[in-house]
Amino acid sequence: MHVRVEKLRRPAIIALAGFTLTVCGGKDRSPSQPSGPVATPTATPIAAPTPGPPLSASCAKLPPAADNYTCRTEHATFMGEVNEAIDTVKSDHPEAFDGETVSNVGLYVVEVIKAMDKMGICADFDGEELGVATSHNFNDQYDILTARSQIRRYFVGSCYPSVIPVARRKLGGIPGGCSLPPSREVSCGDPAPLFDGDVAGAIDQLLKTKPELFDFKDIAPRTDWPAVKDMPAYYQGIIDILVAKGYCGLFDGEEIEVKRTNDFSEHYDVNYSDKYVRTGPGSFRGSCYPAAF
Repeated sequence: MHVRVEKLRRPAIIALAGFTLTVCGGKDRSPSQPSGPVATPTATPIAAPTPGPPLSASCAKLPPAADNYTCRTEHATFMGEVNEAIDTVKSDHPEAFDGETVSNVGLYVVEVIKAMDKMGICADFDGEELGVATSHNFNDQYDILTARSQIRRYFVGSCYPSVIPVARRKLGGIPGGCSLPPSREVSCGDPAPLFDGDVAGAIDQLLKTKPELFDFKDIAPRTDWPAVKDMPAYYQGIIDILVAKGYCGLFDGEEIEVKRTNDFSEHYDVNYSDKYVRTGPGSFRGSCYPAAF
């Protein structure tokens, strides 16, 4: 039986590394030109966005998960409710399915959690199994997805005391100027991207408007992607262009994360071999629900 992990396990979409570039919004940042002496500005505190509601209000009411517990296979307590939640998500989000195959894993898992919450039941996902509980006394573990991303309705066992809600990393900081509160992911997958056109367009625009960032004589093998002379400026340039289109953007040390709401974020690897531009379909790495930042 799989039981709770301390950190959410998810696809290798994001790796946090040494530095982070963040911008969000879409306002014109061009400074006006003063005509006289300029007084030393006093920093004005920026009010943090109002935190978003918890993914599951039912889970928010429960105490933290147990550190010491035992699990065993016995009678399922919530199998009917889990089946009902899965059926509800299939009915409400047909775009996330191809028959019994789940084409958008992140949305599927999160919507099952929300459907359970509407029943007054806490459900949480540890990367492999769905934990379900109504108290700290115990929880059931269910496998709702096969290795081939097909719907599964399988009771795994029960844990005493409850191993949910799952312990997750703390919320990160708010990207500069972003009107959205911070968020963190519960489940990630690789559905069809929605933002890829804008990401590719931002790279194309940067190639034209800031050619000094690139070495057009050094081209990646079997591509027309030039080498990048200044990677931090390259990442920031892409983010700045996306910001002008209404996105929040963040470079996490490996990939660029973009979002328009906290419902989900998309993740792009725009660096080929730590040297060249990467653009087009191969740059998309996946989506996380809710947004990963």
